[in-house]
Amino acid sequence: MPRGRSLIIDSEGRRRLTRSQKIGVAGVATLAGVALLGVVAGLLLDKLLDFDDALDAGGEWDEGGGVFTRWQ
Repeated sequence: MPRGRSLIIDSEGRRRLTRSQKIGVAGVATLAGVALLGVVAGLLLDKLLDFDDALDAGGEWDEGGGVFTRWQ
């Protein structure tokens, strides 16, 4: 037996959100907040760390003669 939609109307005649609608809105707001936090953290890390130096573990690749001389 299908249930009809439950609409909650307050005393001023406005339609209020149901519990599941409130949970849905809260979920979307949480996802947006986490995404924004991730973007801010990424921007901070990008500003604080110089990834060119962090990834350069072995010096220059062309130490006076190209890649071949590196492995001799």
